[in-house]
Amino acid sequence: MAQAKTYKACKRTVLWFFVFAFALHTAFKSGLKAISGFVPQNVLIIIDMTWASLIIVAVTVFPIYVLVAKYEVTQDNVRLRKGFILFSHQLVPLSSVMSVTTVTTPLSVLTGFNFVVLNSPGSKSIMPFVTTRQAKEVSKMIEDAIQRQMTGEDAQ
Repeated sequence: MAQAKTYKACKRTVLWFFVFAFALHTAFKSGLKAISGFVPQNVLIIIDMTWASLIIVAVTVFPIYVLVAKYEVTQDNVRLRKGFILFSHQLVPLSSVMSVTTVTTPLSVLTGFNFVVLNSPGSKSIMPFVTTRQAKEVSKMIEDAIQRQMTGEDAQ
């Protein structure tokens, strides 16, 4: 039996999330300033406080989620561990995986916004925020396992 291979989520994803959050925050504040003449001041304060709370939660929760995510691929199964306060532990036997889908974004080499989706009957398991190399490697390992399973069944 082959050794288990462990993968962690790409940490560059956190950097790009911060860049995106900053840009979104700047655009929101500009929009808020643009409508400040038309909306009462107390409504603007409530909107601004709500927005600030959401941004603080997002920039706190997302990095922890990414840093905790851990994936382990063996010859027989895939273990997924992810979450923030409530952790999800999934064990996906490779014998139940029907197909694997690799989702890469245009700038995925820089951002780490890549996903590997394991398609099983009745469920989909997602490995989010892996590097491009990891996504290709995991997909290849799972495709090989599916191929071995298919040829093993054909021989019987």
